[in-house]
Amino acid sequence: MANVMRVPVLIVGAGAAGLATSALLAKHGVRSLLVEKRREVFIYPKARNLSFRSLEILRRLGLGDESHAVAEHVSDLVVKPTLNSAEEETGMDINAIFAPFDGLSPEPSAQYLPQSRLEPMLLADSRRHGNEVRYGTELSSFEQDSEGVTAVVRDRDSGVTETIRAEYVVAADGVHSPVRDSLGITTSGYGAVPIFVVFIYFRAPWRKFVPHLGDGDGVQVKNADVEGIFLVVEGDFGLFITTYFPDKGETVEQFTRERCADILIKAIGEQIDVEIVDVAAWQPYERVADQFQCGRVFLVGDAAHTMPPFKAGGANTAIQSADNLGWKLAAVLNGVAGPELLNTYHTERHPVGRFNARQSLTGPSLAFLRLDDNRPQLPPDKEAPMFALLIGYQYRSAAVVSDEPAPTNPDDVLLVDELHGQPGTRVPHAWVHRDGNQISTLDLLGSGFTLLTGDDGAAWSDAAASVSGALGVPITVQRIGADGDAADPDGAWAATTGLSPDGALLVRPDDFIGWRSEKLPADPENQLRKSLSIILARA
Repeated sequence: MANVMRVPVLIVGAGAAGLATSALLAKHGVRSLLVEKRREVFIYPKARNLSFRSLEILRRLGLGDESHAVAEHVSDLVVKPTLNSAEEETGMDINAIFAPFDGLSPEPSAQYLPQSRLEPMLLADSRRHGNEVRYGTELSSFEQDSEGVTAVVRDRDSGVTETIRAEYVVAADGVHSPVRDSLGITTSGYGAVPIFVVFIYFRAPWRKFVPHLGDGDGVQVKNADVEGIFLVVEGDFGLFITTYFPDKGETVEQFTRERCADILIKAIGEQIDVEIVDVAAWQPYERVADQFQCGRVFLVGDAAHTMPPFKAGGANTAIQSADNLGWKLAAVLNGVAGPELLNTYHTERHPVGRFNARQSLTGPSLAFLRLDDNRPQLPPDKEAPMFALLIGYQYRSAAVVSDEPAPTNPDDVLLVDELHGQPGTRVPHAWVHRDGNQISTLDLLGSGFTLLTGDDGAAWSDAAASVSGALGVPITVQRIGADGDAADPDGAWAATTGLSPDGALLVRPDDFIGWRSEKLPADPENQLRKSLSIILARA
């Protein structure tokens, strides 16, 4: 084809999922083009709190220090009758919700890192590594065949179109995903949740009434005239969230700028100058695509799994799905894995996406919104502990070698109570020492596959070198113990994993364990080659 731009991966949509996919592919040396119909990065906070698992992915990208520099403590919420009132009580202690998970990661259990700060960071990282991101550009059409996808993209300002030939397409184009719809992929779930929200963006000297309020914190006000939540955007730029009820005759059109200014004055408690910047209606969705893959097209983020924000699951699940897909696309495109590896993206992430979406029908923040009972509610006996949503799931797929049986229903998520090195779970975190510095076991992982073993695991190094050379797959070997590459002075790693000194864990590029060997087998080279070949879908 003449005048056709060729690129390994075309990404559609520059939200958290699309930008994370671009950055992760760049980390694995894969070139991509990302197109976004918006003309700029998201300027409003939107998704707000990232969990430790998402922060670990940013850490692996080399963005840990940068994310900490712009992140804040996890959001708090206080309750007042009006903003200017001296009365105040604690509404929701999110720190207490996440405190039980402090020892599970080298990262904070959660941090306030809104989309308005996350997107520019991921965008800069993608461009820094040579990947192209175009704003003001929309996908006009696409067709796929057995060897790739031909797409037409259009510059929204000039109207100029360009033909793109990609080997794969990643659709990160949101809850109403045109790509998903054009593929005819069906969805399951409740759909539009009957909670009707209005976002009122404004500028006013309102923070003088709550000088202790930090970025990310919120104030619920509740009085006879108004009920809603104040959130900080930046400086005196604020957001007020309230709800309305169509079944009572209320409409979003009633929220004129004049009425919104009146609502804010009543919520603040006294007359001050208020500038209404924007008024936007919003409705949460609980909807999961029945397939995350259709040929050479993959769904990530809200296109794959949309969920209400009541447990901060949306952006976190999106970033983690992008991480799962990114290394698999890179392995196939770099010629070290068979294309069947890509089938495990749906197998592994669909149960997690469906589980997280359903669990997000409830959450502590619901208690602070004016709601009625005409909405889907998760029965109390069906609500899972937060550990399950954050990290307590276990993959069962062809990319995990295990003797344990798979779930009877492949769409059911497999949950674990703790992480101790089981195949299909995120490798456990433990503090170890190397060169006089304390680091996490997650910091020992290379950009590809990593083999973690103990003091008596010298034979694994020879096996890994041989298998790496034979398969063309880099394998980093790290011995953890008294005499290894990293010291385990307190025995925390050994106690957590229960591995013998000559046992080993084969960790995938997404930090999940692909295979576990309890002890050194008679032929470690053959066993390692066999297991890695299974994971990478190589005959």
